Amino acid sequence: MNIDQLRQLVSEGESERVEFKRSTGQRTEAARAVCGMLNGLGGFLLFGVNDKGEIVGQQVTSKTVEDVVAEIRRIEPPAFPDIETIALDEGLSVIVVRV
Repeated sequence: MNIDQLRQLVSEGESERVEFKRSTGQRTEAARAVCGMLNGLGGFLLFGVNDKGEIVGQQVTSKTVEDVVAEIRRIEPPAFPDIETIALDEGLSVIVVRV
């Protein structure tokens, strides 16, 4: 996904298939959303987008991504979503989890 595709996805707002989280500090809530998407039609979880639909980004390191993966691995049966980061300005990124 590129930045333009991210902006398009965010502009459509949250739905059953799109969930916004301000930061990875909301990993537990995000895992619940992923679980719901796995039981439905799939979707996207975006870390670094606030509830108003503003792309705010966050600092992302390899540890940040590892923490997200560890939280998702707690789901039973195991889930293996695609996870990627989209770089923004000023060293911030958005983490995209494709379910």
